Amino acid sequence: MKTNTLRGLVMTLPFLFLGCGTAEQSTAAAPDPPPAAPKARMNLLQLMRAFPFPHSNVVFDTQGKDPVGPEKLQSMAFSVYRYNDSDAYAGWTGVENSALALTEIAPLLLTPRLCSNGNPAPVDREDWKAAVQGLVEAGEVAYKAALTKNLDTMVDASGTLAGACSACHDVYRDVDLTGGQRCSIPKS
Repeated sequence: MKTNTLRGLVMTLPFLFLGCGTAEQSTAAAPDPPPAAPKARMNLLQLMRAFPFPHSNVVFDTQGKDPVGPEKLQSMAFSVYRYNDSDAYAGWTGVENSALALTEIAPLLLTPRLCSNGNPAPVDREDWKAAVQGLVEAGEVAYKAALTKNLDTMVDASGTLAGACSACHDVYRDVDLTGGQRCSIPKS
């Protein structure tokens, strides 16, 4: 009797596997849906204050403060990192990370969002896109400079970064500080 049961199992087992394989093959996998467009949760002013502003300040601080020098504890009082020996993210590593953060900000700056005054941010304009690319390139310059751990090199990188910031600020942020027209689209 055990032999008959075993023989029956051996004879039906291939058909079970064949049946399972056929069912899987006949069910085509649905293609993945396209990724959803990023949704902006911050207005442009909030975004700038949260990301480029503090990370730029880390780079700018190296113009007068050595990230690992004796003045390190007073440096960057309003920035994302504090220079202190127990912080694994401070010192030159913090400067490198901030420079890299500036290179990674482009997708957020190109995501449609509102300015703080309710106007749409000019993310589709060519001059805006060029300014964002300038910030990315300035972040790359600052990162390479931070790797050298040379303060003179950081002064040059800070100048590059200041130029990238001004390329946008001169057109969109500083257009009319008295009338609240920040982030307005300039007349062509």
